[in-house]
Amino acid sequence: MKNQLANKPQSRSSGVYPPSFCDWRLLFAVAVMTEVSVVLIGMGESGFPTWQWLGRATVYAQWLALFCAAGICVSSAWTNRLSARSAWVGNWIIAVLLSGAFSYAAWHGAGFVASRPNETTAMFVFKSVFSVALISVVFFRYLLIRRRWRSELMAQSEARVQALQARIRPHFLFNSLNTIANLIPMDAANAEAAILDLADIFRGSMRRADQPIPLSEELRLARQYLDMEQRRLGERLELDWRVDELPPGASVLPLILQPLLENSVGHGVQSHPEGGKIAVYGRIEGDQIVITIGNPVAAIGSESSGHGMALRNIRERLQLAFGSRASLLTSQDADHFYTVLTLPYVEYSDY
Repeated sequence: MKNQLANKPQSRSSGVYPPSFCDWRLLFAVAVMTEVSVVLIGMGESGFPTWQWLGRATVYAQWLALFCAAGICVSSAWTNRLSARSAWVGNWIIAVLLSGAFSYAAWHGAGFVASRPNETTAMFVFKSVFSVALISVVFFRYLLIRRRWRSELMAQSEARVQALQARIRPHFLFNSLNTIANLIPMDAANAEAAILDLADIFRGSMRRADQPIPLSEELRLARQYLDMEQRRLGERLELDWRVDELPPGASVLPLILQPLLENSVGHGVQSHPEGGKIAVYGRIEGDQIVITIGNPVAAIGSESSGHGMALRNIRERLQLAFGSRASLLTSQDADHFYTVLTLPYVEYSDY
């Protein structure tokens, strides 16, 4: 639960930087690729290798790969100061140099001299360095393509968030300003609170869609939005807000809740002349955060295309950020529509 969001996007605007080799998932991928390479090398020499050779080569190769990955992890604070291309090249050079140092030490300090009497030190080191250089080029190329693909998807997702907000903002702003204008002569203090809420909501909507924020901040903005709508709709909008069990320091993507609540207001409450109730329940289930939003089923004939657009966009953002660890499910009965948002519990950190 203390881990950072996987593959947190870089704050730099230019280039795609290499991932951190300090992450256990990437280390596992390195171990798998190393083992596959060992088997392929063994089969290339004399068919399927003996178990003795396979065990010895596996131990050597896995320690070599771990040593190189650890070196890249330690030096990442320096390489990440370089340009994106230089960072990739720097990581490759570090892996090659460390493989040479490791193979030389293994040759003289781990008994490889006795096991390979017909091979020289230079030849053994060259084979190790050449293998690491070749395999790391292929692996780095795969990581580069994958990160570029994810960056493009995140950019598309953010563009869709901005498009959705651009569609909502004018209508919401118009309604909010009318509400504030009506409040000024009757309740000046409430009108002032509404102006502050409106400013916070629009400030929050200008954040990058891929930069995590604390759950407490997302809940605060969501409640401010509902307060604004409650000022406008009055008794037509009832709220049941139960989020005390949620951890305020959890890390979430911004604008995850507000579009869902906008759907609840626009399609669930506002479509009924008598209004309705929006219920928000939050709880912890193991290492996951579960937030359930309930609202009346949209009235027959009401517009619902924006509803599906918001749900699709949020599902795409969750998939990119959390993979299968997050989900957005919907269901309904005769009178109510339910949205269930499930997120992994990850502690927020601004580093």
